Parts: sequence; structure tokens; C-alpha cells
Amino acid sequence: MEVRPEKRNTRHDLRAAAIRLGVRDGIHAASIRTIAKEAGVTEGAVYKHFVNKDDLIRDAYTTIVEEMARDKEVLAKADLPFEHAVRAWVKLTFEYFDGNRDAFTYVLLMPHQMADKLGDIYTRQGLHFKAFVSKAQREGQARPMDLDLALAIFTGCVLNIPRLINERALKAPAVDYADEVTRMILKAFSPDPDGHTA
Repeated sequence: MEVRPEKRNTRHDLRAAAIRLGVRDGIHAASIRTIAKEAGVTEGAVYKHFVNKDDLIRDAYTTIVEEMARDKEVLAKADLPFEHAVRAWVKLTFEYFDGNRDAFTYVLLMPHQMADKLGDIYTRQGLHFKAFVSKAQREGQARPMDLDLALAIFTGCVLNIPRLINERALKAPAVDYADEVTRMILKAFSPDPDGHTA
């Protein structure tokens, strides 16, 4: 019986190469040529799978964010107490970073000016979070505040841990900080004027 070699997933390899180079050199620093070389394919292979570099960047970003957003969308819709859902959201975020550091960092590095090219995927997780906080506010589990401010507070607390780990100011794994970060978020969102949480 003849054993056939496993078929190569060139699209996946190109996406992975773009992510590695984007994290190492900056998202816009990598050319089609360097991405192809990193993936071990020709430039023609890149154009067989992607229209141009922006298309490849968008595809890599979308793939990562869709994966990260899947469980968070379920959390946002779940009938969980706010405290438990926040803890789960933070833990999911940090576990994803710990297991997919380059991919997570690639998303963090995506410049805001790319938002128009990325479409709704750029704001998907933020929209899930705002819906989640709005529900908690209606139920009296989170204090009333502007939803954009709520998102800024939350992302500031959560996304700075991976950033500080990448800068070597904190030690990995990020999940080790999940409980402390969750406590700070719950204090900021507490409906109790003294910041006490349940």
C-alpha cells in the first residue's frame, strides 16, 4: 500500500508566516516576497491564495479574531452572573494568549487605520462585550456607565497583561493574573458605590 505524503495547506502556511513576520517586524514591514520565503513557497503561490498583502493581513486577522470571539459570544449570551462571566472572559482571553502568543500579539499590533479594511470583525469582540455589560447593567449587576468607557476600562485591564508579558515586565503565563485582573474589573464595574463585589 502506497502512503501519500500529507497535503500541504499553503493558505494556512502563508497566514502563519504573515503572523510570525508581523509580530517580529511589524505588520506592514513584511513584503509578499518575505512572507512567501518564510512560508517556503513562491510569490506566485501567495497570489494564488490572496489578492494582495492587505487580503492576506485581513485573512490572518479575521481567522484569529473569529476563533477568539467564538467562546466570548457564547459567554455574552449565557445566563451567568456577571462576576462568573467576567472571570470566564478574562481566563479565556489569557488562555488564548498563552497558547497562541504570536496570533494574539498580531491582533494587538493591528493598527487602527486598518479598521475600515477589516470590516465588522475589527469590532466584533467589543460589540459582544458591550451587549454583555449592558445586560449586566439592566440587571443591576454592573453600575451604569457609558459602554465605550466600560470597554476601555475592561480592555485596558485585560490587554495590558499580554503587552507587559511581551515586554518582559511580567512573567508568563498570563492566566496566572486572571483572578487579580478579574477582581479589579469587578471593582470598577461594581454597582456598590464602595466597589465591593459579591
